[in-house]
Amino acid sequence: MRNEIQFDDIKFWVDQHIIYCKFNGDFIKNYQKTDIEELFYNGISILSNRRYMPIIINLEQISDSNSIKIFKFLSKSVLIQSLILTKIFLVRSTGLKVLLALYNITVDPALSSKICNDFNVAIKHCNKDNIVFNTPLS
Repeated sequence: MRNEIQFDDIKFWVDQHIIYCKFNGDFIKNYQKTDIEELFYNGISILSNRRYMPIIINLEQISDSNSIKIFKFLSKSVLIQSLILTKIFLVRSTGLKVLLALYNITVDPALSSKICNDFNVAIKHCNKDNIVFNTPLS
């Protein structure tokens, strides 16, 4: 199993049963929703090795407007949701966190995402979800 993949300006890697995604620059200008969905599908499929893991999508390095576009694309994606345990978006400001949280309320609750502006909180969400999902029933 590979533990790091780079597609254009998106880097995916796995550490401690969490998939991480980081954008290098505002790459979204050249992509459509289907392109982003395909990049995420390929990255997650290769790294997950058919295991459900949470993903932290780091939007801290891109503009607010592109963060919103990416959030909208990925928060609605049933295809991506079918591959992962939880989607957590890491943003750089409380204002963007609130805006995305308000948008998140309007999305189907079954596909809801978590929005954090603190990396340690994002990790705690992932670890909690991993424990709940992967603990064997007694």
